[in-house]
Parts: sequence; structure tokens; C-alpha cells
Amino acid sequence: MSLTKYLNRSVAKASKEAVSRVCILKPMEAEHSAIHLVNGDNVIGRSKETGIRDSRCSKSQLQLQVNLPSASIKLKVVGLNPCGINGVMAPQHTKCELQHGDLLEIVYGRHPYKVLFNPAPENDESSSKDEATSSLGAASEAERWDSVGNGKLVIYSSANLAASSKIAGYDMDGTIITTKSGNVFPKNTTDWQIIYPEVPEKLQRLHKDGFKICFFTNQAGIARGKVNLDDFKVKVKNIVKQLGVPVQVFIAVGDGYYRKPLPGMWEHLQNEMNDAVPINKERCFYVGDAAGRPEAGKGITKRRKDHSLADRHFATNIGVSFYTPEVHFLGKRVEQWNKPDFDPTSVHTEIPRYEPNDLQFDTNKCEMIIVVGLPGSGKSHFCAEVLDSKSYKIANADTLGSTQACLNACKQALIANQSCVVDNTNVDAASRKKFVALAVEMKVPCRCLVMNVTVSQAKHNIAYRELLDTDHSKINDMVFNMMKKKYQAPTLEEGFVTIHKVNFKPQFSNEKDEKLYKMYLLDK
Repeated sequence: MSLTKYLNRSVAKASKEAVSRVCILKPMEAEHSAIHLVNGDNVIGRSKETGIRDSRCSKSQLQLQVNLPSASIKLKVVGLNPCGINGVMAPQHTKCELQHGDLLEIVYGRHPYKVLFNPAPENDESSSKDEATSSLGAASEAERWDSVGNGKLVIYSSANLAASSKIAGYDMDGTIITTKSGNVFPKNTTDWQIIYPEVPEKLQRLHKDGFKICFFTNQAGIARGKVNLDDFKVKVKNIVKQLGVPVQVFIAVGDGYYRKPLPGMWEHLQNEMNDAVPINKERCFYVGDAAGRPEAGKGITKRRKDHSLADRHFATNIGVSFYTPEVHFLGKRVEQWNKPDFDPTSVHTEIPRYEPNDLQFDTNKCEMIIVVGLPGSGKSHFCAEVLDSKSYKIANADTLGSTQACLNACKQALIANQSCVVDNTNVDAASRKKFVALAVEMKVPCRCLVMNVTVSQAKHNIAYRELLDTDHSKINDMVFNMMKKKYQAPTLEEGFVTIHKVNFKPQFSNEKDEKLYKMYLLDK
């Protein structure tokens, strides 16, 4: 067969397929009609043809380039307001590809349609997405409760729940429900109501499109004995019943790796609670109210600032798109939020150790070094890594038992012509004064090394080492804040010969530890 004939036949075949296959946007709401798309360029938006009268929808909201032979659509968002694709927001200028069975919201959170090709493409994973069970595992017939981690994580799986590659994740308090009383915290386990009328409909629509609905909630009050677990279980079941959709609820009881923003709940879903169905994170999202937003509005419309960044950080840690309840359920614009002081994802080891970087240690010269830094700033690690190898006597109150014991150890070392380092927090001039006086008495120079670590990174470091179960003493917030309040930056007037900054350079035993360090470990 000649090349010309082959090409002509190919073109004819493609044309035949284009004619025989049709593409429609099937409405998911009764007030809308189906939108028939033609092969090639289509522009849809607010018009008589679509029946969409919403002012948030531009007349030219979406450009859709339909390829009937390949059963695919190239989408571009041209309207000012975003659209939604499988529950994920797509802002103006976004370009992506739609396939058979995808859920398209012409405006994010509004006017939902399902993309359908007829006949459906062969050998396509999404060809059966018309059925609610597409990309889903077998639905469970009965509800069940599970508990792992010695009770630190409790999981409720409602009846008719099915595994899926697509997860629609939600916080619970302030996202799915709010208090009836109007209080910030519920008075009891019956003080709740669905937060918006749009919530059940949205969840039911996502479920129909093959999403598995999952709640991830921190409930430290259960561990503290303020909330009865059995009563809370009843509350969870009643919430799910009112929503009218199967839900899997992950409840982090107390602190630890399961508590948001740490990814423990998500990892347990992924590894143990999804019937071995792989999760496609590109088709997942998470919604929560702990998003770091500042106070906004006035009077009765005033909104308190968010209590933390736990939900936003949780989404970042697990690698999925994040939305607030107002954006997701009500279609409001994305709100301003305050970024944290410390970003662990930006940490790197390619930084100078010292500032200025000409700091040296003369092993033939006897001296005293006083290290200054809050808990978690890396003092002990630096002393062990650098100064211990240079034969400095390390005096640490946690090890020796008291400040006086540290003074005695330093004096004995200096008498023996051995350099020493005071490895305490030494946060104020008063705590440093006794050691400076000892250096003067022993006629040796005294240098000061200040750990160049922000308060936020120090707290991150404390959380990290507690997760690794290191032998460091635990530091509670009250002690840390007391030391932070007492902190006084050292000056040469105190008697120091020089003052140097020491930068924190993290070291990791393995990739797993490094990955953990570069996650958000704190709520704020």
C-alpha cells in the first residue's frame, strides 16, 4: 500500500470515529441541561445555550478543544473566576486535559458537569466512570471501628464505604460542623450542626463521582479525659448519618505522629485503610479551617483569626491541594494567610558554619567558651561534634546536675590547662556572669558562641527530636517560653573577647529522617 493511500485511509478512519463519537457535559444538578460539544474548539460560559446565569461565570469562561477520535479535551480557563476539576481548583490561565468521566465545575464549587464520551474510549481506566464504583474497591456492607498505635489513632469506617484512588479529605470541626451554641469549643458531644447547607450536597456529589470521603480530626481532649471516647464515637456516627454519604473518619487521640500536621493519619489510610487501591494525589485535595488566616471583617461579620496552620501544613506534608471551607463549599475567593516564621522545606546544609567564618580553635591555647542558645538550637550537638573532638571539657548542667557542678568542672579543667565549654542555655547575662568571672580569675580568654537559630526553628528542632525518641530531655512550652522571655543577647561588655554566630547545619542518619525534618511538625 502506498503512503498516500495509507494516510488517506487513516484520515478517513479518524473522520469516521469523529462522526460516530459524541461528547457531552452531563449536568450533575437538575436545573442545568446537557452541553453538547463539537469536535475542535468550543467556548462555554454564561449563556442561553448553557442555561448558566451566574454572574461569577464569564461569557467566555472555558475554552475546550475537543478531540473526538482520542476522546480527550484540552481545557484552558479564560474567565476571571476559577473552575473546578475533580474537586481541585483551577485558576485563570490554567491549562490541562480532561478525560471521560472527569468532574468539571464551570465555576469552582458551582455548575458541576461530568465529561462523557459515547462510545467511551477503549482500554481507558476512566471508561466506566459513569458508575459510582469506578476507580473504587468493593464497598463494605457494615460499619466498623479500628484502633492502632496503642489507641493513639481511632478510625471509623461507615457502611457502604469503598476504597478509591481519589480522596476528598476534610477536617471536621469548623469545616464540616460548627457548634450550635456559637462557642469556639463545643460544650458537649451534642453541641454541633452542619456548618453550611451546601456541605451534604457537595459531599454526595463527590461520592457519586468516585471520591472516597475522609475526615482527619485532632481530638486531644479525648487523651486528656475532657471528652469521652464512646460519646465522641456516637457523635461521629450521627454526623455521618446526617451527611448521607459514606465516610471514613480518622481521629488522632493525643500527641504524636498521627496528630496533624504530621502525616500519620494519611499514611495509615494509604497503607492500611484503602484496600490496596493506590491513591493518586493529583486527584486528591484537603479542606480545613486551620489555615493561618488573620482576623477579618467587623461587627457581626467579624471572623476570628485562625488558631493555627495545622490543616494547611497537613496538606503540604501529604502533598495534596488545600482549600478553606469558604472557598471549597461557598466558592469564595482565596483568602490571605500568614506564612510561618520557619519553612522546613527550605532547609539546606550548604551554609557556612560560623559568622564571621574565620572562627578557629587553637588546641595549644587554653580558653573558655560559653555557648548561648535556646533549647533546640543545636548547642549540645555542636559541642559534641566540634569541641569534644578538640579535647574541650564539656560542662553541661543536664549531665552534671547543677550550675555549680559546671563551674567546678570548668575550674578543674582550666587548672589542668585544658580548654572548656559551657554547654547550657546561658540565655541571660546573669547566668553567664559566674563563668566569665571564673575565666578572669583563671586568666584565660573567654569567647561566646551564639547559636544562630530562630525561635520557630528551635521549636521545630525540639518537635523533631521528640519524634525520633532521642535521649534529650523534653522541654514543655512553659519552660521554653520562660527562657525565651529571659533571653538577652550577649555583648562584649560582659567580658567576652569575641562573639561569633554558629549556624545550624542539620545532619541526618538516613533519608527518612531528612524527609521528616523537612515536614511541618508544628501547628503554627
